Amino acid sequence: MKKILLICLSVGISISASAQQIEKRLPVGFQSGVIPTSVKNKAMAVRRDAFKQDNAIPVNNSEARLAAAPAPANTNRVLNTIMQEEVIGFTDYDLQTNAAISKRLVRSADGSFSAAWTFSPNRTTNYPQRGTGYNYYNPATPTPPYTSNWFFSPDGPGGDLPQARTEGGYRTGFTNVIATSSGKEMTIAHSSNSFAADSGAMFLNWRANKGTGAWTQYPMAFASSPNNDTWSKACSSGDTVYVICHGTGVQDPPVPLYGQDGPILFSRSVDGGLTWPILRQVIPEIDSNFYKGFGGDSYFIDAQGENVAIVFGDLDTDMGLLKSTDGGLNWTKTIIVTMPIPNFDFDTDFTDIDGDGINDTLLTGSGDATILIDHSGRVNVWFSLAEWWRDSTNAAGELYAPLTDGLYYWNETMGTDSFQLIAETQDYNGNGIIDFPADTTCARPYGRYGWSATSRPSAGIDASGTIYLTYMALIESADTAFFKQMHTHQYVITSPDNGLSWTYPWDLVLPQSMFGNGDRQECAYGAMARFVDNWVYILYQRDDAPGHSLSTQPCDAANNVSRNDIIFVKVEASTVSVPKVNTKESFSVSQNFPNPSINSTTVNVNLNKSADITIQVTDLIGKVVYSATRSNASTGVNTIQMNTSNWNKGMYFYTVQVQGEKVTKQMIVQ
Repeated sequence: MKKILLICLSVGISISASAQQIEKRLPVGFQSGVIPTSVKNKAMAVRRDAFKQDNAIPVNNSEARLAAAPAPANTNRVLNTIMQEEVIGFTDYDLQTNAAISKRLVRSADGSFSAAWTFSPNRTTNYPQRGTGYNYYNPATPTPPYTSNWFFSPDGPGGDLPQARTEGGYRTGFTNVIATSSGKEMTIAHSSNSFAADSGAMFLNWRANKGTGAWTQYPMAFASSPNNDTWSKACSSGDTVYVICHGTGVQDPPVPLYGQDGPILFSRSVDGGLTWPILRQVIPEIDSNFYKGFGGDSYFIDAQGENVAIVFGDLDTDMGLLKSTDGGLNWTKTIIVTMPIPNFDFDTDFTDIDGDGINDTLLTGSGDATILIDHSGRVNVWFSLAEWWRDSTNAAGELYAPLTDGLYYWNETMGTDSFQLIAETQDYNGNGIIDFPADTTCARPYGRYGWSATSRPSAGIDASGTIYLTYMALIESADTAFFKQMHTHQYVITSPDNGLSWTYPWDLVLPQSMFGNGDRQECAYGAMARFVDNWVYILYQRDDAPGHSLSTQPCDAANNVSRNDIIFVKVEASTVSVPKVNTKESFSVSQNFPNPSINSTTVNVNLNKSADITIQVTDLIGKVVYSATRSNASTGVNTIQMNTSNWNKGMYFYTVQVQGEKVTKQMIVQ
């Protein structure tokens, strides 16, 4: 019998005394559900490197391909008062990251946007034309006859959606986009092409003025440092550019470098990428004295001025924070999640922690962590966890990994192995179980992107310090009849109080009842623009089929035969958030969402201390259509859900009362 070492609260199994301290901070009213044992037991042995893919060869699946997916109801644009979206690109290569989300959407101070994604115009073997897909949003009013602010658009000055990569004849992948304070724009990706003595290198593509002009391209490596580096993460602050990547030697397949199988290498330029006085340095705090190496994309970087933060970690390492206050010259290390077996080897080691001959189950970081430095300089971290073990039944390089669930939050005020559960898969029908398709056509009844059902966060912040987070999660309510697998959607939550509480999740993908087609759409890899104003800005990938076409999991590759759209969406910040409570107020109230409402709507109430909340809804003539009281509501964000399916269409007023004070707002029912 296996010992359970670190089992997540969200799967309903108790945690042992040696486990992490996990505090539940799900929003009030959130309906949690347990993943059925029958689904978790469908876990299968997978190779450790299954999520370090860059071979770009679509998996030949032995299962018969399903028929072409039903056409979506709306493929171009959905517009309403609180959310606007537009298709700004496409790709046939539908793997945007192996783990953590890259910076693929940048909002500049002038209101412009630079958007980038890994792109291929077709599914030719090895994707020889794979590279950076790019689009630019000009905030100026479009010149007639153009109606779109995006340069590449059927209604924009650049014509149709982008049809080719930006790198000319060079094949690249897994891109990042940067805009400096001086107006320069660049993308950083990795390439398998040869550059002089190099057999490959990180590839920098730049131009002096964002949104216009020819691209200049060169490798971030020189004769003195040939490399095959891959999977970069990059950011900028002012004109300083920071890059981390997965380092390798020039051999293919790669061999250990600096004593590690995949070290994390750090580079810095203070002149917008023209020169790199710090190039491909190993950070001592995570060198071969501490770790064997890291997986592809299992790290992220953020910067504000000279403050630089890196989160690192994968299944077989600690997950930790590196922080520098001098632009990366010196670093301090803090462990967030401990890997209890140092220097674990997936070829030879088993997860027997105490040497008693009984295999243990581990719960470690999954590699998808993201970070954000807030206005106070504090580092905030979000991540999912992976439950796994390896015993004598596994072949070399393999592990056994059931499906886990949950998104977690940590900041620098918390200790090692102490963090909060803030999101997970929603139980839409309230039966206490996450309902997966009963059809057994597919070995896994969901498209697999990693180890967790809730994963790949990306964060932003507004001027007042409110934090916004997008993540992808399985959605119970989507239509699974066609693909025999559960879909994934993209969600947004916010915190007005420095991570103490979080709002109810907002689904970015509208269902057919709200004039979208979210019931039959798969949405993944959301990248949020770091700076939020009156709107939250997100770039994500969308098609019809669960999973992605490079997956080794049955059905995922077979289902994915359609082109993926790249979606830019902006959501009204005041709708998905809730105002902060100042010292003179008892509470604050959000706008209801969705608004207009069709079947149900929710309101967030932020309390500065525990109190009773009363909400009353009236129509235009003052008739009360809804009234409820929540006694002893908790300090922080409280979510109130209302069923509006039986209300007449029209305008209503909702009044929230706390300790004798009232706030009234309007809402619309359709």
